[in-house]
Amino acid sequence: MRENVPLSTCTTFRIGGPARFLINVKSKEILVRLLSALNYVEYPYRIIGGGSNILADDKGFDGVVIKLGFREIVENGNFIYADAGCSLVSVVQKSAQLGLSGLEFACGIPGTVGGAVFGNAGAFGSSMSDVVAMVDVLVDGEIVSLDNLQCKFKYRESVLKNKNKNLTDGSGGMVIIGAYFSLRQDQPQDIQTRIKENTQARLLVQPKGANAGSVFRNPPGQSAGALIDKLGLKGTKIGGAMISEKHANFIINEGDATAKDVRKIISLVKKRVKETYGINLKTEIGIMNG
Repeated sequence: MRENVPLSTCTTFRIGGPARFLINVKSKEILVRLLSALNYVEYPYRIIGGGSNILADDKGFDGVVIKLGFREIVENGNFIYADAGCSLVSVVQKSAQLGLSGLEFACGIPGTVGGAVFGNAGAFGSSMSDVVAMVDVLVDGEIVSLDNLQCKFKYRESVLKNKNKNLTDGSGGMVIIGAYFSLRQDQPQDIQTRIKENTQARLLVQPKGANAGSVFRNPPGQSAGALIDKLGLKGTKIGGAMISEKHANFIINEGDATAKDVRKIISLVKKRVKETYGINLKTEIGIMNG
């Protein structure tokens, strides 16, 4: 446990004030006991994965930020179980080594298994809902399993997210412990070829620099990035934050951006898109308020 840890060091946006406490939990048993204690004393906490889809407040968070440090990956036939703290990239590579196909679409998605399942992350026309067979979650001090249907996956949504509206706050909600992926057998070299192709495709459009991934969800049948691009907003700057000139659905921290700067750009984009197209854009990134 560490005190007063800048959240800018815990998120890919590199933005955020200090967390009162930061705890890296190494086992599920410790997590159960920790959350039980925090709930008992009604002390605020948030659970984050790789911090790749989060905008943390400039004021920080006056509570406990918990990072999941258990990262076991287990094969069982055509299934892979991965702890919530595993990086998604590591699970993709492990499945390729085992000759199990189905996760190639996720090769460039940053963050952890927990975060990816939580928000039903996806790319190249596929998403977590296509491969997740079951999810272990912590509810009221007990670990239970939800099958794919019980997870109620939708575009960038799941029952896990809806039960935890303030990021992955476990108070009265669900905390993802791990997930089981249903995959299919294939030649490792063929899987690696597809991973390489997908990685190269992402590099062509995905900007470099500190960012939180796609900021807005795509409206039905449309591309949020294309809508923003048509408005000529690429390169728009507010403070240290800028709409990427490579992909309009990314906001880049040029080095000294604040959460306030990012919020202003988000508001500007929403306003312009609503005025021009009559579309209410929804944010994809999670907001961690102080």
